[in-house]
Amino acid sequence: MPSSVRRKVKIVCTLGPSSSSAERIAQLIEAGMDVARLNFSHGTHDFHRGLIQNIREASRKAKKPVAIMQDLQGPKLRAGKLAKGGIDLKAGDVVVLYPEGTTPRTSTHGRIAIPISAEIALAVSSDAKVGARILFDDGKIQTRASQVSPPEMVVEVEVGGKLTDHKGMNLPGTPLSIPCLTDKDLEDLKFGLSMGVDAVALSFVRTVQDIEDLRRRIHKQTNERPLCVAKIEREEAVEYMDSIIEVCDGLLVARGDMAVEIGAERVPVVQKQLIHSCNELGVPVITATQMLESMINTPTPTRAEASDVANAVFDGTDAVMLSGETASGLYPIETVQTMARIVLEAERANQGGKFRAEHATHYADPFSVGRETKLMPGSVVDAIEHSAAQIARQVGAVAIACITHSGTAARTLAKHRPATPIVAIMDNEASVRKLAFVWGVQGELIQKIVGTDDLFAMVEKVLQTRGWAEVEDLVVVTAGIPTLRRGTTNMVKVHRIGVIAERALGR
Repeated sequence: MPSSVRRKVKIVCTLGPSSSSAERIAQLIEAGMDVARLNFSHGTHDFHRGLIQNIREASRKAKKPVAIMQDLQGPKLRAGKLAKGGIDLKAGDVVVLYPEGTTPRTSTHGRIAIPISAEIALAVSSDAKVGARILFDDGKIQTRASQVSPPEMVVEVEVGGKLTDHKGMNLPGTPLSIPCLTDKDLEDLKFGLSMGVDAVALSFVRTVQDIEDLRRRIHKQTNERPLCVAKIEREEAVEYMDSIIEVCDGLLVARGDMAVEIGAERVPVVQKQLIHSCNELGVPVITATQMLESMINTPTPTRAEASDVANAVFDGTDAVMLSGETASGLYPIETVQTMARIVLEAERANQGGKFRAEHATHYADPFSVGRETKLMPGSVVDAIEHSAAQIARQVGAVAIACITHSGTAARTLAKHRPATPIVAIMDNEASVRKLAFVWGVQGELIQKIVGTDDLFAMVEKVLQTRGWAEVEDLVVVTAGIPTLRRGTTNMVKVHRIGVIAERALGR
């Protein structure tokens, strides 16, 4: 197997000032980046256009498919522009929150006036009730509403601190009716689709309708089908996680905002629940936020961070994500290299779910004991790929070659987590890139998927040329026979490399 693709869990890197040049992006790919995340909370369209061009060029030179995920900002719940140096808030202070750019209508006598983002002020104040908790700066400053007069609110400070410009707001326990997609998001989405992004991550997801709205908007603008990735960060999204997972193409566990919304103590359990549910249905899941945070400023991670990455691997995540570490940190390349090493070591310890099987009862992990993927009733492709995983293990195959047009068969096979490498042989470059999100799948692009007579010769050529197999090796092949049309996977075969050549020679 090619040494560069031994790792099954994929790495998502956020690009930014520390990683925007073509040279630096090429180094990230060499270090192990599978997906480039573009954070549209920052940067102009021209900046992101340059990033996309550099990613595509570096990917082509490296001969490695790298997916691009556009991460939409979503409605920005935040404070506005404050006095220079910020405002020191103390427990017991009374604050008037009002729309930025206006003059407070509520009396400010004996109170501190703080502007909040004008675009969300009316909606937030209309949804909030007296007694609602309103937090700032990732929960460091805590207040509670004592008076609500849309578009303004009066809050009392319970836990103080220094509040500076544009710090984020959270309203845990308050369902918000703000649309997921702002005017800025719609412009950014139009730009991203025009640039051919491979996935769109939607912030502020609460229900199935949010994902369906995004998908409708995409379908109106393009015939391409980028993955719709749901970011789970709101309390409502946690409540409706199962229905959201059923309709999205991928899921991102956004642990930062989630911790503020539901409490940090609940995040580890929710992370396991989300990954478990995604694994059951074969939906790619990304674990994100502060995975190697200390490496923004230091060349080595903390022991706790290394354990966090490894435990995400043990949980069954498809991908792990880096944010500030690669976007603005001092050691972006070293961070990706470190993450790749941690992932590889965790995978070695957990081959075939060994870690969970041997240690689950000791640790009483309810998400690991007896974990099984769900076979979809009546699904031929699910039955075929499940069988392929079992056959490959039993016969000692060196690879499972999955002939697929859209990538569905390869994603279905990955759901069953075979120890055997999965090689998806495809004739569509965009579909190959989307598999960069999927556990254990390596895409191999060919010019055209041929007919049945040449199928196994083509498989042999790809596997041998790319270093996946040698003569006499056993491989398992899945495909649609005889037509190779989309959605027709109906065949699994154990094949020995070199048999076709021997027959041609009359041996």
